[in-house]
Amino acid sequence: MGDAPLYLSQVSTPNSVTAFFYIFACIGVLLDLFALTLLDAGTVQRHNVVDTVTQKLISAMIGGISFLVIGYGVWNWQFYQALGIPHPLSQAIADWWIGGPNLNTFAQHLDPKDVPGADGQQVFAVFFCVFGAVTGGFVHSAGVERLKPLPCYILSAVAGGIMAPVLTYLTYGSASILTNAGLHDCVGVFALYIFVGIWALILAHRLGPRLRRSAAPPNFLAFISGVFLLLVGIPMLVVGSGYLRLEEGYFGISMVSSGLGVIFTNVFVAFASGTIGGAIISYRLKTPVYALLGPISGYVACSPLFDIAVIWQVFLIAMVAPFVTLAVGKWVSRMGIDEPKIAALALGPGIYGAIAAGVVGAGVPTGGFFDLKTGPYAFQHAHITLEMQVIGVIVVAAISLTSGFILIPLLDKVLGLRVDRATELAGLDSRYWSAEPASSDLATPSARADI
Repeated sequence: MGDAPLYLSQVSTPNSVTAFFYIFACIGVLLDLFALTLLDAGTVQRHNVVDTVTQKLISAMIGGISFLVIGYGVWNWQFYQALGIPHPLSQAIADWWIGGPNLNTFAQHLDPKDVPGADGQQVFAVFFCVFGAVTGGFVHSAGVERLKPLPCYILSAVAGGIMAPVLTYLTYGSASILTNAGLHDCVGVFALYIFVGIWALILAHRLGPRLRRSAAPPNFLAFISGVFLLLVGIPMLVVGSGYLRLEEGYFGISMVSSGLGVIFTNVFVAFASGTIGGAIISYRLKTPVYALLGPISGYVACSPLFDIAVIWQVFLIAMVAPFVTLAVGKWVSRMGIDEPKIAALALGPGIYGAIAAGVVGAGVPTGGFFDLKTGPYAFQHAHITLEMQVIGVIVVAAISLTSGFILIPLLDKVLGLRVDRATELAGLDSRYWSAEPASSDLATPSARADI
């Protein structure tokens, strides 16, 4: 690149600050992935801990790298449409796929007329990549202690490489189809929490209940460490879900006018209020789990609206979230589905929060793109509506249900989703990682292939 043109404005102080801002956010998402790993490690049987942690990491990395293949290009498609670039989909993928020039050229060698703030855009690709990793991690969580590795990895690849790009193109970003019509999201409740919640229910139902389950976390220290680590990582990812314009202020990802101070305060209030709501349930049921997971419920419920709500609204919405978690958890249990975490913590509060965003944000200007004054993508030309929030939930639910009901049974028929009974009872650690089995009489691995 010695003879390449040099554009020093790309590495100016404002552009570098923006890039580090998104690096900070990426680290937050990685911390949340680590926290999810600790939560699962704390709730599985001792003889499944090694496999749980290992399979979680592999699933996450598969989901993340799958998104990076063409997913960032698919997401950028909306902006190429807004800017009137010819052949927007093919050009966006050509520019931003894993081998594309915009991801493989140093920022100072990219013309700012074509790729403004190149460092920041490149780092934001990693932000999406780690979100794809979290998606893969969630998929694995739905089948812990009984899901075979190969179908898990295939599901993670599809979730990160196909479903996440499609759903983010539809619902996440100021020029996305639904956002440009008045849909609002802040962190990714539609493309992440509602989607993985539905897939988790389908997968867990297809797998059936575990043969062994613990009423309380077998490793409480790992479990509570995961909870606290989530509280550290979440604020970092939330503030990174938007545009930092050093001379204009902060804008949410849907192009709403917002502010870092209010957003950061809202996150803490959601944690605190969710904990209080969870504590009421915990003392009533004499189990600490709802108090411990209360801040997570509060966060998920408020994740669509951190950048548009005021503190008292966040307090009230987050307070109710643990009761939504309780209701969804009881419904899932009555259905005989062994999936106690993702549906209750992500799907229920996610839908509740998506609808709440339409109430607290009704009429707030949104959509479009910076510097566009007229036309269908004019800056903040649309307004948030409750109707569009409901439409967003329906669209994402329909796509998630259709894809899940096709892919998951197909994998079960072709590969088999669940390990055999002897492997499950002895523990997956001894089957896949040469660890000591749970009991000697079940130590002999089944002749049936589990991958």
